[in-house]
Amino acid sequence: MPGLVDLEAVSSLVKASPLPINVMAGPGAPSIAELAAAGVRRVSVGTAISQAAYSVARRAAAELLSSGTYTELEGALDFGNLNSIFTR
Repeated sequence: MPGLVDLEAVSSLVKASPLPINVMAGPGAPSIAELAAAGVRRVSVGTAISQAAYSVARRAAAELLSSGTYTELEGALDFGNLNSIFTR
């Protein structure tokens, strides 16, 4: 159920449905544990992770163009960590 994150409403839907209920969550949504306790079977974030990555890229590019600095790039994974993700 995209956008339905009110725990009371989700719990009511879970109780009324013979099918498993999946929730698309994001910022401001209850935690996965809270949704699971309400009976939700699967939680998805849809495209939110890629949207967040593009947001960082946009902020970093704007910073490079406007001030020539690199603070938006702080905290990025180094190549060793990135490469290890794909070799598991």
